[in-house]
Order: sequence, then C-alpha cells, then structure tokens
Amino acid sequence: MEHLHAHLSHHWNAAHQPRIVTVPCKYRAGRVLGHGTYAVVKEMVQIDTGEHFAGKMINKKHMQGREAAIPNEINILKRLSRRHANVVTLHDYFETPHNMYLVTELCTGGELFERICQEAAFTEQDAARIMRQIVSGVEFLHANGVVHRDLKTENCLFRTSDRDSTVAITDFGLSRIINSESNYALTTQCGTPGYMAPEVLQRCGHGRAVDMWAVGVITYFILSGATPFERASAAAEMAAVVKCEYAFEPVEHWCQVSPAAQHFIASLLVYSPDRRMTAKQALKHPWLQGEQRMVMP
Repeated sequence: MEHLHAHLSHHWNAAHQPRIVTVPCKYRAGRVLGHGTYAVVKEMVQIDTGEHFAGKMINKKHMQGREAAIPNEINILKRLSRRHANVVTLHDYFETPHNMYLVTELCTGGELFERICQEAAFTEQDAARIMRQIVSGVEFLHANGVVHRDLKTENCLFRTSDRDSTVAITDFGLSRIINSESNYALTTQCGTPGYMAPEVLQRCGHGRAVDMWAVGVITYFILSGATPFERASAAAEMAAVVKCEYAFEPVEHWCQVSPAAQHFIASLLVYSPDRRMTAKQALKHPWLQGEQRMVMP
C-alpha cells in the first residue's frame, strides 16, 4: 500500500477558502476501485484503526476553473451523510499539495452496472427491491434540496456482495442544492449521455425531475440489460432522447415483464418534467409496492 504524505487541514471558511495547516497523514492508499473524469477512487486504510474506506482522489490541476465543485460536493455529503441507508456515508476529507481526498464508506459489492452485466436481466422481484432503494434515496435527496444530476448504474453501489445487499447512491460531484421547487432552476448541461433528460440536452432549465428520468432509464436497463435510447451514434441517441423515442422491445422479452413495471418506466420517461412522476409518487407506485401482476390502465 502507498503511504499518503502529510496533508493539509481539511477545513474551509465561509468563503470556501482552505485554512492551510499541515497535519500527519492518517491513511494508506491501496488498490484502484474506479476512475472518473477528474478523479480516481482508491481503497484506503486508516492507519490507527485499520478500517477500510473508499478515497476519491481529485487532482487539483485537472479541476482548475472548477475549484468550487469540491467544497460543493463536501457540503452536500455533510448535509446528507449518516441520515439515510441508501446514500453513501462521508467519513473524512482532506487535501495534499496536489490532490483533494473525500473518504467515504467502502462498498464492497460493486456497481449496479457490473451486476446488470453479470446477470443480463434481473427478476422483477429483485429489480423492484433495488429500485425501491434507489428511489427512496432520491426522495431523501430531493426532500433535502439536493439534485444529484448524474444518477446512473455506475453511481449505485452494493454495500456487500450478497444478493440482497443494500444499495447506496454515490458520487455527488455534479449535484446541486436548490431551494426552488421549479423543474427549470438549473441551467448547466451536465450528466452522462444515455441518462440525461431532454430538458438538460435542450438547455431549457432543469431541476429534481432529471433524477427521475434517470430512474426510468435505470429501471429499463435493469429489466432488459439494455438502455432505452441506445443508438448507433451519440447524435442519434440524443435525438431519440429529445423526441422521447423508445419502445419496449424486443417484444419477446418485454411481454414477460409485468404491465406495472412498464407503466412505472413510462411514467418516468416523459418529455415534460412537470408530468414526470416525483420520487414521492414513485414510491407509491404499484410496481414498487410489490404488485407486479396488477393490470395497469
């Protein structure tokens, strides 16, 4: 394992400016768990306790011009941490001369994306159990004024390798705190292609409803092993999203999926954010209530 050097104080003042104080390093860095655009996630061991964590290492040089994103992510995690079972827990944060570190709980069960690839398609019972947890986490975020804005299968982690493991939402790097109930309060185009809602691509303002569009995409993916707007090119995919052009195909697969599950997806992949189900409404949907066999209108 790699020893991290002595690091700087991990406290910010009200203007988000760091107080620079050198303190002894508390962690050893180990294997790489994942990569992102601006960060690498490594397994980290707290030296004095031997506890294992996940450390998001953010290169400061790569964040030039986006420095405010780091304290923003920390503030959001501090607001949410240890308050909901389906949101990852923040343990610590600090910086070295070249990197910022966010230390969170270590989820050893891998990404939802990996499990979908392994299983091809989940049973409806398993899919509903997983989606219930994700929607519950999203409802908690929204109730606390947080829009995730990059919800996807790679950002939903299983805490253990058990089949019935709990799921935790992670990676709040693009998240924002909004006080408005408007679905058009945010304007920056961000997210991951394939999960981005029409209003994000069209830059007409967005809000909490973008997370629910992503929930619809994830649900389609978990039930079929494919994403609803998958096309031969990125441009064709974006055009399909903007037109809300998708189908429950191939028919031979989707005819085995309950009407309730299809209705759940169709109530989320809706062009108008004002007509999309909210997280609170989704939790009450028959499919998440375990009524897969009921006939939907």
